[in-house]
Amino acid sequence: MPELLRQRPLAAQVLMPTLVPAAFGAICGWLLGVNELAYTILTILAIAGGYAAGFEHNGWKEGAIRGLVGGALFGAFILIVNEATGKDPKADLPDPHIVLVVLTTAFGVGLGALGGRRRAAIIEAGDEDRPLVDFGKLHWSEGVGFAGSAVLFASLFLPWFSTSCDHINPLSPAGCNPNSVLTANKGESGAYGQFSAFQTFRLLDILLILACLAPFILAYIIVRSHELTWRPGEVTMIVGMVAVALILLNGVILGKPGSEPVDISLDYGWFVGLLGAIMIMVGGTLRQALTGRTRKPPGVL
Repeated sequence: MPELLRQRPLAAQVLMPTLVPAAFGAICGWLLGVNELAYTILTILAIAGGYAAGFEHNGWKEGAIRGLVGGALFGAFILIVNEATGKDPKADLPDPHIVLVVLTTAFGVGLGALGGRRRAAIIEAGDEDRPLVDFGKLHWSEGVGFAGSAVLFASLFLPWFSTSCDHINPLSPAGCNPNSVLTANKGESGAYGQFSAFQTFRLLDILLILACLAPFILAYIIVRSHELTWRPGEVTMIVGMVAVALILLNGVILGKPGSEPVDISLDYGWFVGLLGAIMIMVGGTLRQALTGRTRKPPGVL
């Protein structure tokens, strides 16, 4: 169990609830004007931070107060730093922007309350001396899933599709097809060259990022010893299968992107992404195979 905040040194009691969320918000505020994906990832990580902060308090009321302070500072410094840099936000912000502070404060209160409530429940059950996580339960198959997530996520930044010509004034390479243009959802209409998954798709890239989370959620369930009504790894295996199917559909089965794709080629990023999705599927398959399914009496669902 982490040490209670009120048991820490006075400096830590002051700085941890204030400086940490303010600094993290400042980093997110800077990234807001630089890269939408990086900003989104860090704001998602802030969710885990809000819950962990609440876990340093005994009870939902103390956790909610901690979340109130942290959430308000986090949202405020996002706006302050972004305004100070003078850069246009790369991600969509609510209008007016001050609503963002309201949202981060509300999430902070909720997450902090959940963390404090969880700690109180553990103490009440007398399990405070039991390890919260047991990494010894992890199997090498989780490593396959982790590697698959890394490969799939990295592939989204690589070229997935390419046109016949790199540019047309003059034609390069010589003899290429000038009618080969990519008119994908996020690509510029009539553009030439190579296009990543982020530049090509409107929804598929987001779905694949969510698929990358599956092996980590599985590992969390395993190390926390949560009881499941299905074999661990089955959902991860299904998520991997769905990711493989979506990639094959958007490149082979349903063809290349664009309303009328002409001479559009699969680039190496597409194959790397397919490999990553297969690895996620294999990792889940290996994990669920470790647990035998017990037979139930006839007539029992």
